[in-house]
Amino acid sequence: MLLSYAYNSIDETGRMFMPSKFCEDFDVNRSDDDEGAVLPSPGKLRKNYAGRCVIMHGVDRCLYAYPVQNWERLIADLRTLPSDDDNIRDLLRHYVGTSTFCDIDKQGRLTIPQEARNYAGLAKDLACIGMIDMLEIWDRKTYENSVSGKNFKELSNYASKLKRERTGDG
Repeated sequence: MLLSYAYNSIDETGRMFMPSKFCEDFDVNRSDDDEGAVLPSPGKLRKNYAGRCVIMHGVDRCLYAYPVQNWERLIADLRTLPSDDDNIRDLLRHYVGTSTFCDIDKQGRLTIPQEARNYAGLAKDLACIGMIDMLEIWDRKTYENSVSGKNFKELSNYASKLKRERTGDG
């Protein structure tokens, strides 16, 4: 489960080090290969997700980085939505249409594609936020501005109200 946050940076070629607290979730530095390589041979990618993730455009001008197995669960959930609904198709285009498989190299670096960096406005300083089954990657200033002034007590009350409505307890 992806929890917590880390501040990070991205270099001019679009590489960021995967923060160590998230490496286990992305199976960084693990492999079933006999040689012990971080990245599996192409024939083993479906069985061994070591050092791979899926990056997609998020909804808040950030990027979502999913461990492959979590991304596959998301896709399974998205397939249950009615494809004849215009809004659903737009959402699918945004999520699935911007998804890219990315490798994490032997040094634990993730190369973020240029189009994705442009979308999220990533320049140098990053904020990486664990969001249960995915990692959000933000430009640090954009992230700080997005949470600045938020009333988290009101948000907690909103979540409680939503939960009561869904369970019929209120």
